[in-house]
Amino acid sequence: MLENLPERVGIFAKDLCGSSFDVRDSIQKTLDHKLKGSFIGNALKASPTLDRWELEDIRQVAQESGITLGLQLGMLNPYRPERSSDALKVGNGDLAKGLLKLTEAALQLGQPNVMLVVGMEEDRFNQSVAWSDQLAVVSSFLKRLEPDLRSLGSRVLIKTHEEITSWEVRRLLEGLDSNLFGVAFDPVNLIVRMEDPTAAAERLAGRIWQVHVDDAHLLWSGRGYSRLLCPVGKGCIDWPALITRISTSDPDAWYWGEIHRAELDTPFLKEGWFDTHPDNEITEVATWLSKGMPLSESPLSLLGDIDERIRTVTRYLTCFDVGLNQTTA
Repeated sequence: MLENLPERVGIFAKDLCGSSFDVRDSIQKTLDHKLKGSFIGNALKASPTLDRWELEDIRQVAQESGITLGLQLGMLNPYRPERSSDALKVGNGDLAKGLLKLTEAALQLGQPNVMLVVGMEEDRFNQSVAWSDQLAVVSSFLKRLEPDLRSLGSRVLIKTHEEITSWEVRRLLEGLDSNLFGVAFDPVNLIVRMEDPTAAAERLAGRIWQVHVDDAHLLWSGRGYSRLLCPVGKGCIDWPALITRISTSDPDAWYWGEIHRAELDTPFLKEGWFDTHPDNEITEVATWLSKGMPLSESPLSLLGDIDERIRTVTRYLTCFDVGLNQTTA
């Protein structure tokens, strides 16, 4: 049993309600599942024009219901501006202005912490622009936002998404104001980068403001492992150990159920793969390798049963003693 059970628990609205949802409905469905937070995406979900009266109305509905809204900014990779279309639209072509307007709107909805994703896995392996150069540009861009973030009283949380390692996130944070930037910790992505989630939580300790709850197996693919998504508590992520570790260093973190859908591989047998992951250490790699499933025929889908995963993560978040005696495959 966990000694310190997380109290700040929610779920992504797109998973609970479908991709097209009304924020008010998501608040009610979140209540129905006895959760405390609804992660709605960016503020345009609450008001397509970021109208302050509409935002205030949604904030009041959430507040009166006892629900916290989770918000994000989208993606930021200046080499791929098309992925930041919402921010560019809001900022009339000015990406920095758009991101800040979305941040301010999130604040109007009652959320000072906004999540940011750097990019996609394909960016890491881009042959035309080195990944290190992409990260350097992202770092410089975020540095420019600091005075405005400080003025707003907001914090940007960099997600451990599919393309980035915990070491790289830590280095980004080391160059930024610790009061203005933090981590959205997503361990089911870190296993694709050949990391042990508990070790990664150690590396990012003290900077984690939200945790994404999901699970997966590592399935032999012939050239490495594939991520086989599964109900939380049944995969290779040691959630009890992870929650215990994070609750010690980051007790105020929110835990958000997120049903991942990307079918990702870790083809570590491919020549040069480790060259693109220079931080990986042999001890941690060995721990990661030990979590793999035996050689077997690949399933038709690596996503698992989506409905079962949603049911399991909501049950897990509202009753953390469910599934705590998991075994790792």
